[in-house]
Amino acid sequence: MIGATDSGLSSELQLALAPTPTYRRLLSSSPVRGWRVLLRPGVVVLVIAVMVPIMAVQRVTLGLVATAALSWTFAVLLQSIVGLAIVASAPARRIGVVPALDLWFAGHIPYSLWMLVVFALTGMLTAANLSLVIVSAVVPAIWTAFIVTAFCQTVLGTTASGARWRAAVHFVSIWAITLSYIAWAAGGWFQLLP
Repeated sequence: MIGATDSGLSSELQLALAPTPTYRRLLSSSPVRGWRVLLRPGVVVLVIAVMVPIMAVQRVTLGLVATAALSWTFAVLLQSIVGLAIVASAPARRIGVVPALDLWFAGHIPYSLWMLVVFALTGMLTAANLSLVIVSAVVPAIWTAFIVTAFCQTVLGTTASGARWRAAVHFVSIWAITLSYIAWAAGGWFQLLP
C-alpha cells in the first residue's frame, strides 16, 4: 500500500533505495486486492498528467490534467502489458498476477522522479532539447533495471540469470516502445535521424 512505513519513508521510496529487502517485506504483508490494485498505476498516471502540462504550457489546470491523463493512460497500459508479460514468464512466482502487478508498479519511483525533474526543467527552458531529455532518461532506466532484477528474483522467484534476462527484456521493450512513439510523433524515423 502507498504510505509511510515505520521508518517514515514510503514503501515505494524504500523500494527504490533497497529493492530486495523491501520486496521481501512487502511480500510478507497482505496482498493488495480489489480496486486498490489501481492505486499505484493511478499515481503514475497522475504524475504524467501533471507534468505534461507543465512541460507543454507551463501551467496546470484541472482540464489540462484530465486531458493529459486521458491522453497518456496508454503509457501506463503499455507498462502493464510489459509487466504482465514479465510476471507471466515466471510460473514459480510467489504471489498471484494481480498482487505481482501491484508490486511491479511500486518500482516506478526512478521514472516518476525523472519526470518531475526533467519535465519541470523543460517547462522552464525556452527551448526544450529532446536529445537531452532522452539522454537523461538513461539514469532512471539503469536504476529501474536494478529494481526489476530484484523484483524478478524476490517476487517472481527467478534465478539471478533469469532476473537479468527479464530485466534486459523490460529495458529493450520500454525503450523500443518509447523511441518508436517519439519517432511516430515526430513524423517518422527520418525526421529524428538528422
